[in-house]
Amino acid sequence: MSALSGLFHFSRTQRLRAQSAYRFSVSTLKSVRHPNALLSSLVVLPVLVGGFSFGERTAEARDYAGQSLAYMAANAGFGVDAIRIEGLRDTREGDVLDYLAVTPTTSVLGFDIDAARDRVLALPWVKEASVRRVYPDQLMVEIEEHAPFARMLQRGRVHLVTVEGEEITDEITDVHAGLPLVVGEGAPGEATAFFAHLAARPHVLGSVVALERVGDRRWTLHMREDVQVHLPETGVDAALIRLEEMMRREAVLERAIAVIDLRLPDQLVVQLTDAAVEAMAEDAEGLTAARGGA
Repeated sequence: MSALSGLFHFSRTQRLRAQSAYRFSVSTLKSVRHPNALLSSLVVLPVLVGGFSFGERTAEARDYAGQSLAYMAANAGFGVDAIRIEGLRDTREGDVLDYLAVTPTTSVLGFDIDAARDRVLALPWVKEASVRRVYPDQLMVEIEEHAPFARMLQRGRVHLVTVEGEEITDEITDVHAGLPLVVGEGAPGEATAFFAHLAARPHVLGSVVALERVGDRRWTLHMREDVQVHLPETGVDAALIRLEEMMRREAVLERAIAVIDLRLPDQLVVQLTDAAVEAMAEDAEGLTAARGGA
């Protein structure tokens, strides 16, 4: 056994445990913690750093020095013993922990929080993130996630997008299956501007099943109760205001209406459902027969 290994013949039992609802554990290192770990580390760390600084400066030597320093810092009481994660909604806890890349010998002192933040930002749902140290032995991770606005069908693939049209992920769960589906030629390129209009009308948005781009010129809303709403090429916001008023005052989606055409600003064209048309025809025939019989 070398003098160095004899001097630091110790390890510690380490468990990573989250202090919120997010808890996890790692395999433990079994041994007795040296009572003079901190003092020994303070004495030997400069020796190691100095030795490697004036040595051959090989990659292997630098890696060994880094591992040794991290090991000693962890055993001196600065090992990561708890991680707290806030802001999770759609991101899996385990994915964040994997991307943080914390090991049983990771120390708070040597942990690169900027690199860890960049790794966490690479997760699909993560919009913004911060990673900070909480001395002596904790990490704090705060996450802001993207808010999904719709499902976009593009080149045969469906993915979630934000209100800004930014793609989030193509892993769609039942939680987001009810978001409006965006389809049609030119839809991805025009979606962002249209989403801004639609997001301002939550009463309308709440009843939208699908958004169809027609001829790369205008949009048709497919609403619940199988009602289609034809929007104009220009003046979209004004048309949505008209629709919202009709929904609130006249409950147009609850009536026997198949199509609401708002393409003309000074006219409203409504097409009844086939069942409503047949019922009207039967009523007209009955009225005619009654009059003839009279």
